[in-house]
Amino acid sequence: MGAKRGKYSLKWGLILLVFVCWIVPITIFSGATGYFITQNINDQIARTITLSANNSVKMAVSQIDFAANSSRYASYNPTVKTAYADYRKTQDKTALYEKITTFLGQQYKYDEKFLITTLYFCSSSETIYYTYNETYNATYFKVKEYRENVHTKVQELSKDLGTNIGFLNVDGQVYMVRNILGSDYKPMAVITMQLNTDTMFAGIENVVWETDITIWLGDTPVVLDGTGLDPKELGISFPRDDQKLEEISGRTYVFGMNTADSCKLKYIIGVNSSSLMQEFSEVTTKLIWIAVMIVPLLVAVIVFFTRNVSKPIDRLILDAKSIEKGNFGVQISDRFGSREFQYLADAFNSMSYKLKYQFDRIYKEELALRDAKIMALQSQINPHFLNNTLEIINWEARLSKNSKVSKMIEALSTMLDAAMDRKGKPMVHISEEMMYVDAYLYIITERLGKRLTVKKEIDSGLLDLYVPRLIMQPIIENAVEHDIASRTKGEIVIRIYRQEDDLILEVEHDGELTAADSERIDRLLADENEKEREVSDNLGIRNVNQRLKIIYGENSGLTIKMNKPNRVLTKIVIVIEQEKQ
Repeated sequence: MGAKRGKYSLKWGLILLVFVCWIVPITIFSGATGYFITQNINDQIARTITLSANNSVKMAVSQIDFAANSSRYASYNPTVKTAYADYRKTQDKTALYEKITTFLGQQYKYDEKFLITTLYFCSSSETIYYTYNETYNATYFKVKEYRENVHTKVQELSKDLGTNIGFLNVDGQVYMVRNILGSDYKPMAVITMQLNTDTMFAGIENVVWETDITIWLGDTPVVLDGTGLDPKELGISFPRDDQKLEEISGRTYVFGMNTADSCKLKYIIGVNSSSLMQEFSEVTTKLIWIAVMIVPLLVAVIVFFTRNVSKPIDRLILDAKSIEKGNFGVQISDRFGSREFQYLADAFNSMSYKLKYQFDRIYKEELALRDAKIMALQSQINPHFLNNTLEIINWEARLSKNSKVSKMIEALSTMLDAAMDRKGKPMVHISEEMMYVDAYLYIITERLGKRLTVKKEIDSGLLDLYVPRLIMQPIIENAVEHDIASRTKGEIVIRIYRQEDDLILEVEHDGELTAADSERIDRLLADENEKEREVSDNLGIRNVNQRLKIIYGENSGLTIKMNKPNRVLTKIVIVIEQEKQ
């Protein structure tokens, strides 16, 4: 009987073994794996959506700030006020019209942020001066539409604006309104821009899986896609300078508030990833059934799932984190098997490229603004006032027939124009850069006389290449002030030539570099140092080196060293890239 009880059916033993050691563990493992994978996918998709929305909104805030700064230019530039003052003296409406429309055309006609720009004076609001951006298919009909439907509302809005910026949404067209104050600090004129929402808010419209987008410029709602979203109906309370993602009535919404210089930007973005999530759910269900039926198929499904789902998402997250760290422009070169993930990759690449383009442009504009602020802090004088004063002095010198003083004033005026960069051109031809150098050298030659000798060895075939504005003058000034000015006689040699794919600009002069000088130069051309930053003599050299590396990369830059006994060589290397030219 004991022997009989000790025996067991092979069939049921195998079934039990398969059930206990295979079906149950694999089913549990597969179910748990499917659950955790699904949760991980949900979390990763949520992070992808919030990251995409956050970066796009930041880009939109930057665009709003730049639009506000562009409108502010009309207040700070004296053209409008001067033209109106002349009109009040002469009552010449034709001259006033030509001056105002010319100013508007020069400043705003080709600005991609605006479709039309209008201006009227408070004393005669029926007369409207305007320009329109033909590049974006704006025509006179938009001006006519403004005159008929918007002008009266702008007049009402401007009454309570003061120095603030206001926004209007008229039949889906968005307008930005600003008062131009006169010398009595009362509104003299009103400038209005119709915003090109397709350009300014293109980033928000590329948020992954978005179906509806509504933003608020202050209290003015703007529907960018789908139907308008009402925060009261959705029960949404905007977080201050923050972003949230919530499920509301079976739909997903990203909403938040960011503060721009001119207004608060609130937004609600409806997203729909249900089709993708449904596919993930079906894959998980099939994975469990296949695991119960046969192990090889289970292994194949796991491999398929890992290769076509987990790895693409990991790649997306990896590159998204790279963007978070500031590495804009990252591109996913892998080709994914599923169209959903390929769509995600293509959308990611498009978003990354647009972010890089926008942030590069913003960064260069911010760099130019910083340089302008530094120069303003150094001079502590109104550059427009200084330029006008120089012109008056120049006329006095001409009337006195003092040609030497007149020429020096003209050279100084050329240097002042270069420093002010009125045309907003950070890059100039070498020929123009040499014009600034010649103006500086003329002034210094008048100061030093025969003590200074200047030689030029310039390849004339390179004069049309572009270089950053005022890249040579600080180098020559450094040579004069630190070495040649203290000598009884000195020589400066300026060379411009090409060396393979590099543009070389050299300034060689009489001088000596001590060990302390070399150490100071190394610190100056290395990372930023607050102590060095305070020394104004060093600002030009540091600024030149940093601008070169920012614009052209680490392979470009500036070096200062002894070339031969009693000769110091300052060398600028610029990588010649077609897109920079």
